[in-house]
Amino acid sequence: MTLPNAWGATSLLLPVGLLMILGLGVLIWTYSRSRTSGGMSMLLATMKMAALLLLAICLLEPMQRFSRPEKGANLMVVMADDSQSLQMKDRGQTETRETQLKRKLNEDGDWLNKLAEDFDVRRYQFDRRLRPVSNFVGYQADQRGSDVVSNLGLVSNRFSGRPSAGIVLLTDGNLTDVEAGLDSIDWASMPPIYPVVIGKSRPAKDLGITQVTSTQTNFESAPVTITAELMAHGYAGRRIIVQLLDVTGKEVDRKEVGKVEDGRPFAVRFKTRPEKRGVNVYSVKAFALGEDDDNQTAESSGEATIVNNRRITVVDRGNGPFRVLYVTGRPNWELKFLRRAMQDEEELDLVALVRIAKREAKFSFRGNTGQKSNSLFKGFESQDDDTTEQHDEPVFLRLGTRDRNELLGGFPKDAETLFEYDAIVLDDLEAQFFTEDQKSLVQQFVSLRGGGLLMLGGQESFGSGDYDRTQIGEILPIYLDRVKPDFGAEFQLNLTREGWLQPWVRIESTEDKEKKRLASMPKFKTLNLSQSIKPGATVLASVFSQDEKEYPALVVQAFGKGRTGAMLIGDLWRWQLKSDEENEDLLKAWRQTIRWLVSDVPRRVEVEVDRKNDANRTAEIKVRVRDENYKPFDNASIAINVETPDGKTIELTGEPSDNQPGLYVANFVSSEAGAYCAKVAAASDDGSEIERREAGWVSDPDSDEFQSLEPNRQFLESLAKRSGGEVLELNELDAFVESLEYREVPIVETSSLPWWHRWTIFAFAIGLLVSEWGIRRWKGLP
Repeated sequence: MTLPNAWGATSLLLPVGLLMILGLGVLIWTYSRSRTSGGMSMLLATMKMAALLLLAICLLEPMQRFSRPEKGANLMVVMADDSQSLQMKDRGQTETRETQLKRKLNEDGDWLNKLAEDFDVRRYQFDRRLRPVSNFVGYQADQRGSDVVSNLGLVSNRFSGRPSAGIVLLTDGNLTDVEAGLDSIDWASMPPIYPVVIGKSRPAKDLGITQVTSTQTNFESAPVTITAELMAHGYAGRRIIVQLLDVTGKEVDRKEVGKVEDGRPFAVRFKTRPEKRGVNVYSVKAFALGEDDDNQTAESSGEATIVNNRRITVVDRGNGPFRVLYVTGRPNWELKFLRRAMQDEEELDLVALVRIAKREAKFSFRGNTGQKSNSLFKGFESQDDDTTEQHDEPVFLRLGTRDRNELLGGFPKDAETLFEYDAIVLDDLEAQFFTEDQKSLVQQFVSLRGGGLLMLGGQESFGSGDYDRTQIGEILPIYLDRVKPDFGAEFQLNLTREGWLQPWVRIESTEDKEKKRLASMPKFKTLNLSQSIKPGATVLASVFSQDEKEYPALVVQAFGKGRTGAMLIGDLWRWQLKSDEENEDLLKAWRQTIRWLVSDVPRRVEVEVDRKNDANRTAEIKVRVRDENYKPFDNASIAINVETPDGKTIELTGEPSDNQPGLYVANFVSSEAGAYCAKVAAASDDGSEIERREAGWVSDPDSDEFQSLEPNRQFLESLAKRSGGEVLELNELDAFVESLEYREVPIVETSSLPWWHRWTIFAFAIGLLVSEWGIRRWKGLP
């Protein structure tokens, strides 16, 4: 690198200056007396003056200064990516990216030798780990993963505080630690990064699944939607088959996509119902029509790779059953159809508390001296006064209870009992049925426990049941109007714009079918009127009266940790009575509604798997445990059995977290590719089991790495820009090493060359004098 010039004899500046002034004066006097024309005289004087000035400057000993990297004083790190994505061939290339890079590191490795002459070169190979090597003779791109960001951070930390000239990063830029992010790097201590792009931007022939996601809905016919995103190169106009396979490899569904376009992503969606609760494993496979061969290789298929033709995903359907408490003020048709809908539902348990007689005023009947129990129970076996409802107590019918003691005393009176349920449905029941403590419990059930509450319409529901200004009324999504239900008019049900967007509100799978179904529905005759909804609430269905007035029919909202809903129609049973015997639309609607009501309800034990983005592909298993009141529970014992892809079972123990109460953590290294399932059993301090839960995850480094086949130039350019480096091509490495002499490095050595030692300057000065003399002789001048 060239530095500013320096002067070696600044002490001679005054004498040389006086000498130049004297010489200039003599020249002016000499040429002023000459008979030479003005232009020629000026030219000759300038030539002689320039020569004298150049010689005078040389007397001051000007020196040109240079700097270059001091030999062996600066570090230069060379990092070679050895992940298997470099085994691909680019379109039009006869060699793989691995072969090209290996030759550049060895046979054509003069650039490395020249680099080692001036720098302390440190060589590394990396994939998910960073490994130092003495040379690249044994280089092979056969490792899984490419954690570029993490390994750059390791190199920067390892040589922090030492003079580093830069990092030569040889990679295609297809990183597998995207989650780490560039902001995780300490750019202040990072030396310049010089990414060397391996591969061409033009992708090879390939069909790949870039991503698979799953979403769960409460839509009965297809509660799980699995979406596969794909990209094809070299398959323009071909028909592509995408299969959904279960854990045994059996085909669950298949889709055919016609006339795909090169380089344009497309998506395929599967809708399915998992056969079992808990974790279900699926895989998505893609191939061109006529090329389905499990023994096919990348060479035989002509693809760049076949690793990305299949991806695994897990679907967690949760661990039921969810328990729903239905409470009604009188036997009705609604309960009949609701119980029929839940009859074969494995995930939902319906427990009904039916009041068949209200509380009566306390008095004594004549002729029944000494009888305290309600006469309704006279004649039944084992009905003594201590266990039978009294005259001043309501009479209940209990259906679907777990044992003979469940709900024996009526509606639960404490949180421990009520919080055993996941949702509550109140139907045609006045507010006075509940004590003030029970009303407060219902509110806590929604806001603190996170349960669901649904109130159905009827003559003693909503405002007609005096729920206004009660704790239960506060959590409902509508403002309660003290208006009696309208029993005379007829109302036609329809979905609102928001309702069309909710799968659990719809019955049919297509819009046209749903519109036909709505048009064929019977008109309802009982509606609890409400003119307004609360802020944050959403109207999903409305009804139109005969005079075209619109009223809300189904309103929902989130409240605290739970959710509430208001179904203001009081005679939904007409829907089933007016339908054919084989029509089960109402039953399906009930199942979907109850699933929505319990879908996000917290359980006492919940399991979450957080995949760490480290070299070991660590999975952090987090278990949250709550007590009977759904508060964090710190004295639990957690047993975890992890089922690995090869069928083995690893036993772990959850350790209490230091940061959060009720949280237990265990780390597991997902060393093998495939699906994992963690089965968790939580027990209280007395040894009694609380609950069992499952959670699953997928370790699929191969698919992550082959998500894109093109070199990630945008990422590499960002690395270079942030660090002050430069993006290079593989064939530019020799020129790059030569240019390092002129680049800034931490430690340099300087040298200087006096002008007087340059013969060109002396020759130029003599040439000016000789030329001036020759012109004068040529023109015959004195």
